[in-house]
Amino acid sequence: MAKLKALTLAGVAILAMTGLAAAADLLPPPPALEPLPAAAALNGWYLRGDVGVGADATTASLVNDPDPLAAGTLGAGANQSFNNTSFSASALFDIGVGYQVNPWLRGDVTLEYRGGGHFQSLYVLNAPASGGNTQYADFYRASTSSVVGLINVYADLGTWYGVTPFVGAGIGMSHNNLFGMTDNGQVTSGAGATGPSGGYFSDGGTNNLAWALMAGLDFDVSQNLKLELGYRYLNLGKYSSGASNCLNGTGTGTGFSLATCGGSSNYVRTSNTLASNDFRLGLIWMLGAETAPAAAPLVRKY
Repeated sequence: MAKLKALTLAGVAILAMTGLAAAADLLPPPPALEPLPAAAALNGWYLRGDVGVGADATTASLVNDPDPLAAGTLGAGANQSFNNTSFSASALFDIGVGYQVNPWLRGDVTLEYRGGGHFQSLYVLNAPASGGNTQYADFYRASTSSVVGLINVYADLGTWYGVTPFVGAGIGMSHNNLFGMTDNGQVTSGAGATGPSGGYFSDGGTNNLAWALMAGLDFDVSQNLKLELGYRYLNLGKYSSGASNCLNGTGTGTGFSLATCGGSSNYVRTSNTLASNDFRLGLIWMLGAETAPAAAPLVRKY
């Protein structure tokens, strides 16, 4: 009787275990793991940075303000000229943020600094006054810099083997600085006497409308990084010196006075807008293009 009870209990235990195993096999499969959320809010946005060099695309035309010939006191044959005027190449760098609207249209806003450039010109004034002709020769030198803010729009023209040609245009504002300007001069009178003249100019700055035309190539370095080689024609506007401070000829005081500037300060300004041929190397980082990390392996627990 005892053996029968033991066999019965063993059979019941085996049937119970078999039932539990079958029930486990009938459980529904676990839900699929959701992919890690991508940075959807950043999709299409990018950051950019560029470095490059800009060389003159136009020849500067200069004026004196006020014009020393306007009063008509220097004689009927008085004349003046600026000679060998030039602005040297400038280094540049910018940063910006932009948005890729679709595969062929994007836009960005950039803030740029340009510096390291130099300006020079030789100014000659001939004044046939009653005592004979007097000639003034002044050699101007200064440093230049600019801060440029632009809103840019680009058309991407298709991608071939990871290379995307593009064209673009931009418009904005520039602040152009002419600083550290010196005037090394010489005066020669009709009698042949000569003497030094000149002085220096205070720093000057002007605000201008700026605009640009661009073209170049984008190279896909990775899923979210592009290398950009570009050319840009940039119209910067105008430059102006600050007020003149002229040698007083006596060495007294500071050695400079307005009296020898004709009684009031004068300014040297560009009369035409200046432009630059810019060659740039840039990096573009697409913020929403990072690949999400791989999901962790699923472990089923019952």
